[in-house]
Amino acid sequence: MISDNIPTPWSKLNARDFDSWHSMCSYLGAFPPPLANYFIQYFSNEGDLVYDPFSGRGTTILESRILNRNSLGTDLNPIALALSEAKNCNLTKEDIYSRIDELEEKYDYALYQPEAIAQSDEIHLIFHPKSLAQLCYLRRKLLKSGKQIDKYLIGITLGILHGGERKDTTSAYASIDMPNTFSMSPEYVRRYVQTKQLNRIERNIFNLLKEKTDRIYKKHTTLGGKGLILKANVKSLSEYQELQQYKNSASLILTSPPYLGIVNYAKQNWIRSWFMDQDPIAVSKELDDDLNLDEWIEFSKLAIIELKQFLKEDGVAVFVIGDVAKSKNSVIPLAREFCLMINENKYFKNVWCINDVITSSDKTTRIWGDKKGIATTTDRIVILSNINPFEKFKSKNQIEKLNLESVEEITKYFIGN
Repeated sequence: MISDNIPTPWSKLNARDFDSWHSMCSYLGAFPPPLANYFIQYFSNEGDLVYDPFSGRGTTILESRILNRNSLGTDLNPIALALSEAKNCNLTKEDIYSRIDELEEKYDYALYQPEAIAQSDEIHLIFHPKSLAQLCYLRRKLLKSGKQIDKYLIGITLGILHGGERKDTTSAYASIDMPNTFSMSPEYVRRYVQTKQLNRIERNIFNLLKEKTDRIYKKHTTLGGKGLILKANVKSLSEYQELQQYKNSASLILTSPPYLGIVNYAKQNWIRSWFMDQDPIAVSKELDDDLNLDEWIEFSKLAIIELKQFLKEDGVAVFVIGDVAKSKNSVIPLAREFCLMINENKYFKNVWCINDVITSSDKTTRIWGDKKGIATTTDRIVILSNINPFEKFKSKNQIEKLNLESVEEITKYFIGN
């Protein structure tokens, strides 16, 4: 029996035991690698196509490649696309070090000092002037490159932009001593710097990139399947020419859609948006991350209609959908609304839902004082298919399989018959 009190098979696994590339950069609302690994192993076979339409930091992409599946990732957020692209590379540590050395050798502080000086006051609060000049240089060299190795370097630069210092004031990050690796608002940062009387310490960005590479290569494995990352809106996937070849091709869709107005992925990543040379307000207007419940349901309908065109007839779609607490006494089980919408419109013959109590700190917290809601410690795993995948994949022996009777009992309790 699977319930809120009994751990799911993937929750018994430690995320730190998985490929260290997953820790390339923190990302709001990301689901853990063990979950991705579990469902990719369970509901697909080697060589199959696995698709994540909200690719985020590329967890599904990376696990698919490790498990020798082909992968497709789409998103609208430039930061998400950059991180997914970084995890879609095949590189040796030696090649990366060589490229960092090349960039450092060609760097001239005098050339980039004026550009550093011209940055906003908010950015100057965070970085030492010499570190900022190096970041301005890397931003110019990497963003326009298009080379695989430079896409990787963009990903790890986003990962080392800001975070906390060690007790000896050394740091793995380029910034002042910040409370976390997510972007607090500029006003918060200003108050934080004044209250803590923080000093900007010069950090050599090239050294930080090498140190980061060394850390994330410690448990990095050989990557198998091919991956493709594209910028695309899930509400109009069928209109993209580049995606036409993937229609009716995905054996598994594995994803987590945006939360209910909780996470503004652009504004709450404004420092990384600065490095990506993106206006977070403009990006935010493109994203569907500020919806009320009715808008979210309508968004989900459009997404499902589009995604069905890319799923094989016997394919499986797995959605990770978190509950949202609007107040201490009011929780919105988004997954229930999602499942009821699927059933009402008969989008899939079969709908199952599993509880997944989160024990890690991967999910969003209320550190921004957002009054619209807060993600709870409960995720729901919604499984959609026109077949019975538990029967189709019952011979899989490499994983602890879900018990269909228990899954159906939980589903009935959660959403009714």
